[in-house]
Amino acid sequence: MEELTAKVPIEIPWSEMRNRPLSLQEKQTLREFYDGSYPVRNNYQARHPFNGMISAYRYAITEAVFPELGRVLDAGCAAGAEVLEFRRQGIEAFGFDLCPDLHDIAYPEVCEHLRIGRLDHIPFSKEDRLKTVVSFDVIEHVPIDCLQEFPRELRRLGISQIGCIISKDTGSEGHITIQDTDFYVDLFVRAGYRLIDEITEILDEVMAPVGWNHATQQPVVERYNLCGNPKNSWNRVPGHLFFGLRA
Repeated sequence: MEELTAKVPIEIPWSEMRNRPLSLQEKQTLREFYDGSYPVRNNYQARHPFNGMISAYRYAITEAVFPELGRVLDAGCAAGAEVLEFRRQGIEAFGFDLCPDLHDIAYPEVCEHLRIGRLDHIPFSKEDRLKTVVSFDVIEHVPIDCLQEFPRELRRLGISQIGCIISKDTGSEGHITIQDTDFYVDLFVRAGYRLIDEITEILDEVMAPVGWNHATQQPVVERYNLCGNPKNSWNRVPGHLFFGLRA
């Protein structure tokens, strides 16, 4: 009987690929990396309970900022954990991701709502009547020239609300677009969006998972304003940026 072996992630010089357009060959290498690394390194089959806590938190901050979510699209959905959480909360949610193995690693409950695609070629249309886009820990993985097309794709879809969590961790594999906050703000502003900065008090009451207690097998949570997360800004933890269409 032939022994099945897991795909081994490809060694890639991430720092050399950072903050510059990539060649077609480099983008293909990047695609192969995610094809091999999603199922193996992220171990989506394990479904650690902390994943559910993070998804619930991401729903909570999105719903706090945008009370009228409408139909939601998760850009860079991976296995669809956030799509699953939004749907549990009664929100029509969909997702797409670059990973060619997407439908193998996806949560079965939301598999039919996920599509394979990229931020510069989103596999949805205006007829899908999407209102809100969320993108959690994704933008930093996208080649900078592809990312620059993302806001225009959102305008094509008729998106009026955007919620992003962006990491500037330069030590993690795959983080190849690491820019200051102003870069991302300008990126969306030039497409007709504005940064929503009147949200401090709204988010202060949201409970955020900040760690996992292995002894008790329970999450550690803090109020948003005490957990070290920035209020619609940027520091050593992921940046939370929220945008709406300019009036």
